[in-house]
Amino acid sequence: MTVTLGKFLLAITAYWNKTSLFIGLLIISFSLSAQKELEGERLRLFNEQFFAAQNAKNRGDAEEALVIFESLYKKDPKNAAISYELAQLYAAEEAPEKSIFHAERAYSLDPDNSWYLKLKLAVYRQFDKQEALQKALLQTIERSDEKSVWRFQLAEAYYQDEEPQKALEQLELVEQEIGLSEQISNQKKSIYLELGDLEAAANELKKLIAAFPRKLDYRGALGQLYQANGENEKAMEMYQSMLALDSTDPRPHLDLANYYRIEGEYSQSIYHLKKAMVSRELDMERKIAVLLSLFEASQNDSLLRIEAFQILDEIIALEPEDPRIYAMYGDYLSRDGKDREAVAYYKKALKYGEQFAVWEQILLIEMQNRMFDALREDAPEASLSFPNQPLPYLLGGIAFNEGEEYQKALEMLESGVNYVFDNPQLQFEFYVQLAAAYHQLESHRESDSYFEKALAISPNNAVALNNYAYYLSLRRENLRKALAMSTKANEISPQNPVYLDTKAWILFEMKRLEEAREVMEQALSLMSNKEAEVLEHYGDILAALGENEAAAKAYQEALSLEPNAQVEAKISKLNQ
Repeated sequence: MTVTLGKFLLAITAYWNKTSLFIGLLIISFSLSAQKELEGERLRLFNEQFFAAQNAKNRGDAEEALVIFESLYKKDPKNAAISYELAQLYAAEEAPEKSIFHAERAYSLDPDNSWYLKLKLAVYRQFDKQEALQKALLQTIERSDEKSVWRFQLAEAYYQDEEPQKALEQLELVEQEIGLSEQISNQKKSIYLELGDLEAAANELKKLIAAFPRKLDYRGALGQLYQANGENEKAMEMYQSMLALDSTDPRPHLDLANYYRIEGEYSQSIYHLKKAMVSRELDMERKIAVLLSLFEASQNDSLLRIEAFQILDEIIALEPEDPRIYAMYGDYLSRDGKDREAVAYYKKALKYGEQFAVWEQILLIEMQNRMFDALREDAPEASLSFPNQPLPYLLGGIAFNEGEEYQKALEMLESGVNYVFDNPQLQFEFYVQLAAAYHQLESHRESDSYFEKALAISPNNAVALNNYAYYLSLRRENLRKALAMSTKANEISPQNPVYLDTKAWILFEMKRLEEAREVMEQALSLMSNKEAEVLEHYGDILAALGENEAAAKAYQEALSLEPNAQVEAKISKLNQ
């Protein structure tokens, strides 16, 4: 555990992050003006080099700054400002020996400069020089008027060095000097808990309660401490005292809801949970956090799900224009398989504040449920609101491809693919959809090019291999390549009737009819619900083999599934 420094230390520790050129120049000017040895032209040249080093450091060119400062150090090794700068640069370079050397030298040359002291302590901390740090802090405490500031740092150093008792001693001294402090008490409480001293930890909270009797946080913390350690009666006493002070405050109700949940008293738990959640004093961030935990807890509990939705409804009644609660409601509905209702709530969330995460949920639900009509409307709208996000373009392109609006699909996909960075899988999906759209528009060169790009990313993707092969077979082009890709797709995903149909059709186009029939019959045997296109292909193979009666039967079965004038014409031709 890292000890957090008190607010009274902020001014002292903040220097480590300061890079203000003004502060640096102030220190430099003071130091240089004090130089007795350098005068006239030598002083002017020295100053020029010093400022050149500072400029290099401010530009982020640490290497140049180090070279110049080291040169200056050789000329004037008693200049504390130079060692101060070198210590910082070497600390940034993770060079402990040089950083510590120069930090100690700067301080030894000018021990009254508080900046040099702070740098020395910071360097000791950075490089875990605990013994040196503790020794320096003890010396500083002896000579400082602000002993509590340095004692707190010493307590932290002892704690980091796994000396909790020494840390406690210093914290006790700080408390004697500055009085009761929430921060000091909390640090002591944490250390006592690590030491297994529950009574001492509880006493720290009791002191705060005695000093601030109307502050509920201390009572709640003590109740939680008791509950976590199995002292339930004492925990309940604390929670009840909180209610007695303010029964409308949501905090005791949240504590009691958790208490009763752990004890298995769910009706009491829900009662207090509702009390807390409908309070206007509980901010929405906390309500959302509680709803997230309730989301998991209610997943397999039908009664708790009902209560959760009641809580959601009551919060919406209180906060009707907060988008977060509508988004959370949508999450609950989607979890329960009520996707269409979820989309309605997500869209209410968008009404009060657009977030891409909400749009993403809407589009993914529409995609998963094949709600392509809705997707063709929502994906373009999402892309207008978040033009740099590629997902709406991809899903919109898929929806337009499904709706046979291929030009619109291309517009979405060509725009969106430009926003894909460092995501090969997403880029692959764009390429496959672009290939499909260009194929339908008979722009075969572009279609093939996008398939090649897709397969360069994912050469073993069965979908891309199958689709590319099928499109080539329809054009009767590169049939050897098509067969090789189809064979590979079937090896990657065996027993797939769609891929087997493609292979059979390629074999048919290659006039390898017996092989084509064998593969096609295998495909049909694997289909639980036969498809009209596959039956038509089967009929074509049988007709080519001269098995007209069997071919006509396959065509008739295809027609029973889907009316098709082309199939009817094939039957008529067989009957001539």
